[in-house]
Amino acid sequence: MKSIRRMPMKNRFLSQGAMAALIALIFFASAGCSNPNVDTAKVRKVMQGITPAEVPRLEEALTDIDAGKYQDALMPLRRVAYAAKLNKAQTKMLEETIAKVRAKISKGQS
Repeated sequence: MKSIRRMPMKNRFLSQGAMAALIALIFFASAGCSNPNVDTAKVRKVMQGITPAEVPRLEEALTDIDAGKYQDALMPLRRVAYAAKLNKAQTKMLEETIAKVRAKISKGQS
């Protein structure tokens, strides 16, 4: 296989595009998008012990998810991810939840 530097410009873009697509596929597969449903009870259980100031935002987001309002749930989830101090399990759960909500939005479910 040739080095990327020796490849013609056209092939170099194809290789980089294929690599980006592969990385995106791996990310979505690891984020749990194979099961697009959000188990809000599981999220609540894992997220116990977050910063008290972030609990209302999390509850707002989970209530919106339960009501099928995925667009409304995204911003509070992102705020919790940014502001709360999370352990590894909480971080992973929040990332998976955000990915699933984004998948629902991209499928036209709001």
